[in-house]
Amino acid sequence: MPIAQLGRRGFFISRAVCTARARRPMAEGKQSTARRDLLQQIEVDVQKKWDKDKVFECDAPDATSEKFMCTFPYPYMNGLLHIGHAFSLTKAIFAAHFNRLLGKKVLFPFGFHCTGMPIQAAANKLSRELEVYGKPYPTFPPGRPQPKETAPDSGVIEIDDEGVTMLWKAPPSTGKKAIKEYIAYMKVKDGEFKEVKRVPHPGPEELKAASNKVKAILPVESGGCSYKVEAILEDGTKCPPSPVSDEVSVDAAPKDKKSGAPSGKRVAKKILAKSGDAAFQYEILKAMGLGPEEIPQFVDPSFWLKYFPPLGVRDLKRFGTPVDFRRSFITTSTNSFYDSFIRWQFRKLKKSDKIGFGKRPTIFSEVDKQACMDHDRAEGEGVAPQEYTAIKIELLEWTPDMQKKFKKGSKVYLLAATLRAETMPGQTNCWILPSGQYGCFEAPDSQIFVTSHRAARNMSFQDILMPWGKPKCVMEVSGQELLGKKVAAPTTKYEFVHILPLPTIKMDKGTGIVTSVPSDSPDDFAAYMDLMKSDKKREYYGVKKEWVEPFDLIPIIDVEIDGEVRAMAAQYVCEKLGVQSINDRVKLAEAHDTCYKLGFDKGIMSLGPFKGQPVKKAKFEFRTVMIQAKQAFTYYEPEKKVVSRSGDECVVAAIDQWYLKYGEETWRGQIEGHLRSSNFVSYNDRIKESFEDAIGWLKEWACSRSFGLGTQVPWDEQFVIESLSDSTIYMAYYTVAHLLHGEENLDGKKGSPEKIKAEDLTDEVWDFVFLNGPLPKKSKIPQKLLEKMQKEFRFWYPMDLRVSGKDLIQNHLTMALYNHACVWEKEPDLWPKSFFCNGWLLVNNEKMSKSKGNFFTVDEIIKLYSADTVRLAMANSGDTLEPANFDQSVCNKAVLTLAVFLDLMKSLVSGNELLDTGAENARFVDVWFANEINRLVQEGKKFYETMYYREALRTCYFEFTSMFDQYRDICKAAGMAPNKALTMRYLEWQMIVLSPICPHFCEHGWSTVLGKSGSVLDARFPEPTKPVETSLTKQGDYMFNKVPHDFIKLLEKASKGGTMKSAVVYVAKEYPEWKKTVLAKLSNHHAANKLPLVAQEDMKANPEAAQQWKDIMTELMQDASLKPFGKHLGPFAAFKRDEAASFGKSALDASLPFDELALVSENVAYLRQKLQAEVEVRPADSLASPDHKDAAANAQPGKPGIHFIVEGGGKGGGSKAKAEAKPGKTNGNAPPAAQASTIADINKLNDHLSTRSYVDGGYQPSQADAAQLAAVPNSVSSEKFPHVARWYKHISSFTPAQRARW
Repeated sequence: MPIAQLGRRGFFISRAVCTARARRPMAEGKQSTARRDLLQQIEVDVQKKWDKDKVFECDAPDATSEKFMCTFPYPYMNGLLHIGHAFSLTKAIFAAHFNRLLGKKVLFPFGFHCTGMPIQAAANKLSRELEVYGKPYPTFPPGRPQPKETAPDSGVIEIDDEGVTMLWKAPPSTGKKAIKEYIAYMKVKDGEFKEVKRVPHPGPEELKAASNKVKAILPVESGGCSYKVEAILEDGTKCPPSPVSDEVSVDAAPKDKKSGAPSGKRVAKKILAKSGDAAFQYEILKAMGLGPEEIPQFVDPSFWLKYFPPLGVRDLKRFGTPVDFRRSFITTSTNSFYDSFIRWQFRKLKKSDKIGFGKRPTIFSEVDKQACMDHDRAEGEGVAPQEYTAIKIELLEWTPDMQKKFKKGSKVYLLAATLRAETMPGQTNCWILPSGQYGCFEAPDSQIFVTSHRAARNMSFQDILMPWGKPKCVMEVSGQELLGKKVAAPTTKYEFVHILPLPTIKMDKGTGIVTSVPSDSPDDFAAYMDLMKSDKKREYYGVKKEWVEPFDLIPIIDVEIDGEVRAMAAQYVCEKLGVQSINDRVKLAEAHDTCYKLGFDKGIMSLGPFKGQPVKKAKFEFRTVMIQAKQAFTYYEPEKKVVSRSGDECVVAAIDQWYLKYGEETWRGQIEGHLRSSNFVSYNDRIKESFEDAIGWLKEWACSRSFGLGTQVPWDEQFVIESLSDSTIYMAYYTVAHLLHGEENLDGKKGSPEKIKAEDLTDEVWDFVFLNGPLPKKSKIPQKLLEKMQKEFRFWYPMDLRVSGKDLIQNHLTMALYNHACVWEKEPDLWPKSFFCNGWLLVNNEKMSKSKGNFFTVDEIIKLYSADTVRLAMANSGDTLEPANFDQSVCNKAVLTLAVFLDLMKSLVSGNELLDTGAENARFVDVWFANEINRLVQEGKKFYETMYYREALRTCYFEFTSMFDQYRDICKAAGMAPNKALTMRYLEWQMIVLSPICPHFCEHGWSTVLGKSGSVLDARFPEPTKPVETSLTKQGDYMFNKVPHDFIKLLEKASKGGTMKSAVVYVAKEYPEWKKTVLAKLSNHHAANKLPLVAQEDMKANPEAAQQWKDIMTELMQDASLKPFGKHLGPFAAFKRDEAASFGKSALDASLPFDELALVSENVAYLRQKLQAEVEVRPADSLASPDHKDAAANAQPGKPGIHFIVEGGGKGGGSKAKAEAKPGKTNGNAPPAAQASTIADINKLNDHLSTRSYVDGGYQPSQADAAQLAAVPNSVSSEKFPHVARWYKHISSFTPAQRARW
C-alpha cells in the first residue's frame, strides 16, 4: 500500500535512510543553512512563548461567545508521525488558526490511538523474531534477492553478457559480528542450489548510499533461475539463509563470449511473480534509532503506549499545532477514564438496539483466531466480505481416479461462483482453467465439491465444508483432466453441456470454475466464439467440435441498447466495439460494463420462471429458487486480498460476534437526512457523493474481537471492542478530557487534576454530562464539577469541523455519523457539522516511498527545512480529493523568501528605508495600493472560509507580497517613498493573514519586529478599510502594467536605428465617432443577450454564436456612416467582443470611467524611469508637432499613443499601442507570445488544476496559463469543472498586457 494512503495509521520508517538522504540539499557548508537555522530558532523561541502563555488552552467561557471546535482522527501509535499525517493535519491547523482570527473561542484537541491489533501484532512479531534469531543481539538472514528492474515497479529486468543484477538487504543484525562476505546460490527450475559467486560485504558508506542493499551480478540460464544468499561472518559462522528469490524467467541465457555474438544487454523479460521482502520488526525499530538494548522492551505491547505517544506530542508541538494538550490521551483500557467512556457509549448503543449478536460473515485471521478489522490489516483496508452464489454443476463423467476414490452413490459437483444467478438459464458450457489445480472436497450428504483450494478454505470457515478451517480434500484434479467432460448445468435447456478451457480464469478469486452465458456476458461470448469459429484454437486446447457447435446461444434478457431492444446484448455490444477475441481486454472491459449496467438497470427477463420481470427484481428471487432446489448455495470471500498484521491471508468466517447494525433502515435514514440538511457541510460535492456511497455500502459491522488492546465489551468481557468501533464519538470526550487528564498524563495514571476517579464516572454521570440527564444523586463527584463538565460539553459541541484523509470516509467518518445519530438521537443539532477530506499526498510528484528517498517523518522534515516552510509548502500542495503534491523546492524557496522578508520588515520598521509620512490618499499610487490590499484580504478570507488553502496562500502571501513589491518599485521609479501608514498597515496585515500558515514567523514579526502586544494569533482578520473599487484596480493595472509594458515594446522597435531621447504621450478622451457607433451597436446586442462572447476560432463549434456574429457584422457593414472604415470594422469589433468576454460590459463603454489624462500626468515620473527618457503627456487634440499626427490619431481611451524622438535613426513618429489586432493572433496589446502546449480535454484540465493554482504548477502565472486561456471556452460550467472555472476567472482578471509579460 502506498505510504500516502495510510490515513490515520502509524507507519514505521527508516530514520537512517531518510536523514542521510534528507540533509543533502542544505548540507553545503555552514553559510547555506544560516537562513534555515534562523527560522528554526525563531520557532523554538516562539513555542517557548506560547507554552508560557498557554495560548492554545481554552475553557468554556462564562459569557456567550462564538466557538469553533475542530478535530483530526487520532493517529495510530505504532510509530512516528510522518508527512502524510502532517498534510491532512494542516487542513485542521489552518482552520483553527483562521477561526481564532475571526474572534471565536477555538478548541483543537488531539488524542493518540492504541486500540486494536497493530501494536499487539508488532509486539508478537518481535517476540517471535527474538526467540528464533536470539536476543538482545539477534543474527538475521539477508533479505530476499531481487532482480534489478529497468525502472521502479516496472516488473521488467535486463540481463547482459555478465548475467543478471541481483539486490538484497544486508541483515539488520548479526550478533555483534561483522559480515565478511556473501555466498550466492542459484538453481534452475526444480534443480539443486549451487554456489555461483562470493560477494564481499560493502563498506559502510557504500551500503548507506545503496539504502542498505548489496548488489551483485549473478549468472543466469534459460529455463528460469532462483537465487538465495548466505552471509558469512568474521568468525566463519553463517547467518541463516535468505528467502528464495522470485524466479527470473528469461528467453535465453547470455551468449557465450567465445561465440563472437554482440555484447551488451541481451533480453528484457517480465518477472513472473513478485514477492515482497518484508522487514523484520527488529529492523523497523532499529531504523527509528533504537538500540539493541532498548528493542527487547517492545515485546510488551504496553511499552509501545508509553514510548510513541509522547514523541507524537513532541512532533506536534514542534510543528506548531495549536493543540490544547491538557485534553490529550491514549486509548485502550490502560486509560481507565477513556475505558469508562467507551463502556458507557456501548451500553447506550446496546440499549438502543443498535448492537446484535450471532454468526456473521467477517474477515477473519486464522493466525490471530479472530476477526481482522480494517486497522488490524497490513493489506486490504476497506475490503469487505463479498457474497457469491455457488452454482452446483453436476459432473456426469468422472475421471478414472474419481471412479477409484469416490463411493458409489456420491454426487460430484463443480462449484461455479457467480454474482449473476438469474442468468443461469442461458448456460451453454462450463469454463475451467486447464492449468488449474482443483481439490475434490468431502461435503455433506455424500456430495463431493470440486473447487479451488482457496474457495474451499473460505467455505470451511463458514460451516459449508468440514472440519472448520480444515476442509477434507479427498483428491486433486487438474483442469486439463476435466476438459470435455459432460456436466449438468442447472436451469439450462440443455440436458448436458461440456467443460471448456478459459485461460483467463484466476485461481485467487472465486472457485476457479466459471459458468458460461455468452448471450449476456461479453467475456463468455468472446471466448465461446473463439472456440466456435477457430479450428486452430480448438486444436490448441484439444477441444472437439461437438463440444461447442451443437450448443447455440440462449437469449435470456431483453435490454434496450442504442434505442432498440436487444435479445443478445453481449453479441451486439461486442460486434459494435469490434471485439475480435478474448485478448481484446480493453474493449471487453467496456463491453462488460455496458452490458451489466444496462442489463441490471433496464433488463427484462425473457426466459425462466421470472420471465417478464425486471432483472433487478428477478436477481434475488431466482437465486432463492435455486437455493431452495439445492442447485446452489451462498458463500463469502474477501472482495480482494486481505493480509493481517500477523502475516496470514485472511478468509471470511462465520463467527459468533457482536456487531453494529449499520445500514438498518431507520438509522441509515437519519444520517442520510443529516447529509442532505443545511446543518452539514462537505466542502466538495465529491466528498458528499463518497459519503452517500459509503452509507450504501456499510452494513453490519463486527465490533468485537477475541483479543488485542482496547476496552472489553461491557456485558461480555471475553470480547474486546475493535479499533474503529471505539473511535466514533470520542470527540465528545475531548470536551471534558482536560478535567480528567491535564498536562503530561496521557494514560491518566497520574490521576485527575480535579481529583475525579475513574470508578466514579458512572453511566449516570456520563448521561448528565453529555445527554442533559438528571443530576446523579449519589455521585462522589461534586455537583459544581459535574456542572462544569456539562458546561464544557454544551459549549464546545457540536464538532464544527473534522478533517481526514479520504480513506476514512468508507468507515470511520460514516461510523461517526451513525454513532452520533444514536447517542444524541433527540439532539441532531449536536451531530457533526462538517467533514473535510483530502486526497493522498505525493512528494515531488511521486508516491512516498523509502526506496525513492522521499519519505519523511515530521521530525525529519522540520529539521531539514523548518516548521513554517513545511506548512507553507503543504498549503501549496492542494486541497481536493485528487492527489496533492508536496514540492520540496517550495520549502527551499520559502526558506529564502521568509528570511529576506524578515530583513525587509526590520528595515522598514527601523526607518533604514525612507517612508513618506503624508496622507495615505494624497497620491494615486497610495489609493491604488490601499485598494489592492483591501481586495486581497477580502479574497483571502473567502478562500480560508472555504478551505481552499492553496488559493488563500496565493492571495495572502504570494500576491500580497508581490503587490507591495510593485508598490515600492513604483514609488522608487517615481522618486517617491512608500506611504508610512500604508506600509505599516501592510506589514501588520501580512503578519495576520499569513499566520494560519506560518504562525511562528508571523508571531516573531508581530511581536519582535513590529513591537505589537499580545499574540498575532489573537489579532483579528483584516477587514477592508473601505469598499473595494474595481475601477481603481483597473486604473492601477492600466497605469503600472499595461501602459509601460506597451510603450517599452514599441520603444524596442523604434530605437533599433538609434537612441531614444524623449517621447510624447497622447491621451484620447473618447473614441472616434465610427468606433463609438460600433461600440453602441455591440452594447445593444450585449443587452439583448445576442453578443456571442466566443473567440473567433470557436465559432465553428458554436453555430448559434456564429450566426449571431454574422448578423452583427452584417448590421455594421450596412451602416452607411461606417462604410469608409470597412476594413477596420471586423478587427475592432472582434477585439472589443473578446474584451467583453474577459472583462464584462464595461469593455464596450465609449469612454473610460476615470480621467486618463490626469492619471498619466500624475505618474509621468514613473514612465520616465521606465523608459529612461524625458516624457511629456498631452491630450490627443493638442499636438506638440505636426509630425506627431499619426501617434495622436492612433490614441483611443485606454490605449494612449506615443511618439518617440530618436537620434541616429530618425524619428519614431506614429508609434502607438496598437488597438486593432486580428482576432486569434494577438490580444491587441502585445505581440503574440511563443506557443505553449495546452490541455484540450476539459476533464483532464480540471483534474490537472485540482492540485495546482497555475498550469505549470508554480505559484505565479506563466505563458502556459496564457496559452491555456486561449484554448479554453469561456462558458465553462463551474459545477462540472470547478477547478477550471476558478482558474479561468483568476487568469481572465489579468489584462492582456499583464499576460504578455508572464
